[in-house]
Amino acid sequence: MDTLKILVAEDNLMHASKMEMTLDQMGYDLLGIYANQKDFLEAFVIQEPDLVILDIELEGGTDGVNMAKTIQQIRPVPVIFATSFEDRETMNRAMQTDPYAYLIKPVAKAGLQAAIELAIHKFAKQSANTGSSHPESFDEAAILFNSFFVKSGSKLQKVRLDDIQWVEVAQDRYCDLVTTDRKFQVRSSLNQLEQKLDPGKFLRIHRAVIVNLNHIEGIDEIDMVVEIGGQSLPLGGAYKAALLAKVKMI
Repeated sequence: MDTLKILVAEDNLMHASKMEMTLDQMGYDLLGIYANQKDFLEAFVIQEPDLVILDIELEGGTDGVNMAKTIQQIRPVPVIFATSFEDRETMNRAMQTDPYAYLIKPVAKAGLQAAIELAIHKFAKQSANTGSSHPESFDEAAILFNSFFVKSGSKLQKVRLDDIQWVEVAQDRYCDLVTTDRKFQVRSSLNQLEQKLDPGKFLRIHRAVIVNLNHIEGIDEIDMVVEIGGQSLPLGGAYKAALLAKVKMI
């Protein structure tokens, strides 16, 4: 599994060092910290981060607000501003780029963690045009860049859709995302997750189970089970015809 990839623009050595230490403690993949626009944008294009953290004023008089606009033209990603400026004028300019958070330095670990989680969740919801653009917490799995971002311990974990073998109801409003080597529990109903998954790759085979068609190893029409990863998953009679039709297409 991958971790969230973050790229940072910061020209103050003290703040850059603290940001690096904080992101490392949080378990995220820091792709780099750059002090100027040229180097940052080159890294942005090559490394394709999941989220960026920008200082407002950078080396050489570069304006972080304008850089945020440039980033969105290249590839939309959630942007978090981290700045020493608290004046209303600077904040108003930053707000014009619709950032996902505006943090005042020095940035506290707890505040940064909350900002990252909300940024990913909000961006995923806006990209899918579903739900509120102001979630209160990271309750559901957020799908972004062909991956789910799920809460694992104190950080967000990136689970690639192709790595998911099946999804099943766990308890109440929780579901398990089962991959080739791990299981992630997310606070979301199976119906909500089904709406986020590509119907060309994922199919419900039971009222409580959705499978990745590419991971199916066998189908037993007598015992009514689907074999994936050495496990036998129940196949509901109402879902059998749709499954067989899909498998024949593949």
